[in-house]
Amino acid sequence: MRKRAVLVSAGIAVLAITGINAPAQAAAPGTSVTAGAQSEAAWVYIGSYSSRAYCVDAGQQYVREGFSNYRCDPAPGGTGYYKLYVS
Repeated sequence: MRKRAVLVSAGIAVLAITGINAPAQAAAPGTSVTAGAQSEAAWVYIGSYSSRAYCVDAGQQYVREGFSNYRCDPAPGGTGYYKLYVS
C-alpha cells in the first residue's frame, strides 16, 4: 500500500513539473508566426464574448502568449456581445 502511494505521489510530481515547463499555445499547432510578422499583420478575428470583461480577459491571454495587441469591439445591433481581434 505504501509503495503504491509513493509511486502515485512521484507520478503526480512528475506530471506537475512537466506541465509547468510546457509552453502555452495561442496559435493552432503547425502555424508559425514570428513576433515581427504579428506586429505587421492585420487584425485577426478570434470570437465573440458575452461581456467586455470576458473579451478583455481573453485578449490579455493572447497577449501573454505572444500576440502584440488585442481589441474588443461591440457587436452590431446592441446585443451586448464583444468581438475579439488580435494582431
